[in-house]
Amino acid sequence: MMTIRVVFLLLLTSLFSATSQAENVDQNPYRLMNYVAEQTFSRLAKIDRDSSTVDQQVEDIVRQQLMPHIDYRYAALVVLSKHLKKTDEQQRARFIKAFQEYLVATYTQALAQYKQQKVLIEPERSVEGQTKVTVKAQFIDGERPPINLSFKFRKLRNKDQWLAYDLVAEGVSLLATKQSEIDSLIRSSSVDEVIELLEKKNFESVGPSK
Repeated sequence: MMTIRVVFLLLLTSLFSATSQAENVDQNPYRLMNYVAEQTFSRLAKIDRDSSTVDQQVEDIVRQQLMPHIDYRYAALVVLSKHLKKTDEQQRARFIKAFQEYLVATYTQALAQYKQQKVLIEPERSVEGQTKVTVKAQFIDGERPPINLSFKFRKLRNKDQWLAYDLVAEGVSLLATKQSEIDSLIRSSSVDEVIELLEKKNFESVGPSK
């Protein structure tokens, strides 16, 4: 079974060959995937990998190009799941922020390893009347067998805007995997201790949040 880090790497390296325009791109999940890839990987290609600031440059790209299109708040609340009712407003806010920074740290580490892998995406389909859409793709990496991917998007309530919230790689859901991990940690400790653990890991990975 793939590790969380591998799954995240697949997410980042599979945000696709680009063609779309920026205007209204987030109104369709298929076009959004292409647009994010175009912006992200065009900037990654310009990074000097021998630079002493390469990690900071990659982190900046993650924050500016990728995170605005990730529904980290919704994902964080799903990860909390049955423990959500046990939290107060302050705890939820801290957990959401910690989970956001966890994603930034993980994406930064994965994108630092980017080596021009390719992804084939299914043709665009109509999303009219839908609030959740799964977009299928295949991850192509040299001589290895293709990996089947499914990207999950949700449409924001009262807005014509789509955000990504989960990736399923060969049947393994990133969100479900993290939810199981967090559930186990909370049951063996507490919500506050899990938040502190996430914050500590985030700090160690990319330093203090901006």
